[in-house]
Amino acid sequence: MVTNWRLLDNNPLNSADHMALDEVLLASRSTGKCPNTLRFLQFSPRCALLGLHQAVELEIDEEYCQRESIEINRRITGGGAIFWGPSELGWEIYAGKDWLAGRNLDEVYKLLCNVMVKALADLGVKALFRPRNDIQVGNRKICGTGGAELDNAFVFQCSLLVDFDVESMVKVLKIPLEKISDKKISAVGDRVTWLKRELGQVPDMSKIKEAICAAFASVMDMQFIRDELNPWEETLFREKRMYFHSPEWIYKVCLPTEAGEIKEACLKTPGGLIRMLAKVELKARVLKSVLISGDFFTHNPSVVFELEARLKDCPMEGDRLEEIIRAYFKAYPDQIPGVSAQDVESCLRSALR
Repeated sequence: MVTNWRLLDNNPLNSADHMALDEVLLASRSTGKCPNTLRFLQFSPRCALLGLHQAVELEIDEEYCQRESIEINRRITGGGAIFWGPSELGWEIYAGKDWLAGRNLDEVYKLLCNVMVKALADLGVKALFRPRNDIQVGNRKICGTGGAELDNAFVFQCSLLVDFDVESMVKVLKIPLEKISDKKISAVGDRVTWLKRELGQVPDMSKIKEAICAAFASVMDMQFIRDELNPWEETLFREKRMYFHSPEWIYKVCLPTEAGEIKEACLKTPGGLIRMLAKVELKARVLKSVLISGDFFTHNPSVVFELEARLKDCPMEGDRLEEIIRAYFKAYPDQIPGVSAQDVESCLRSALR
């Protein structure tokens, strides 16, 4: 049966306004104030976007961004830092969980990735879905995806590289060696591709959007009605937008500042890279605090902050660290796809050695 969806297609916006709209639309859908929605997004000016659980200092060359007038902001979803130029295109769907029709989120995310694979095929690019969250042409990533939940609604996001500036990406992002070495890649630019590289030209943006809408219609029986934000969303957007421009949001995750020695470790897991920064009191053998960052995804973003809080002031000796981590994963099962309690234990213990 064909279902009607709202279509939002804004003019290019700055990064903070886009992030504010993400929060507004997820809140709107979760409270039943809007229908299921597809939104296209483009950014102006250029920007670097952190995943929710990443720290600016670890992921972004701030001096370069400031010098080149490249904005820095933080997504409401997990995953890794990405660079957005003016030609790239993103799309998002906001839907009620009743739309899942008994399927779990991982199944729906795969289905939505295959919608993008179909759209790319219609544009003349043969792509495939690579679990957990990439769409590739050969061994090169052309789309990244992610999502988050709020109560009885969820958002799924997809970014498409159209005419990508690899040179700027390499200068903007501090790409961990762990992400490159396991794929045996000699140059960061070999990891990605974009429509212009694949097609020899840049398709008209309207044609790309039409292909995406047509793929949704073909694969998922969806049709779209162009619309605008409703009054409730407009009001909340005005209230929220300044927060998403603020250092409080952009630097929400930051390096430990209290006294003590910082120890660090990284671990590549099936769900993404985990990076642990542990502030320790060596004489007392106490973990004062821990920052858990990385490009993993979480269905419920708050669960990572909850784990950090549980580990605060924990003795380093004995099994107490492991007990806390295992109890956490038991309380929040399947909230960090592809990351296990053993992964977190291993990474933290490596940092504390």
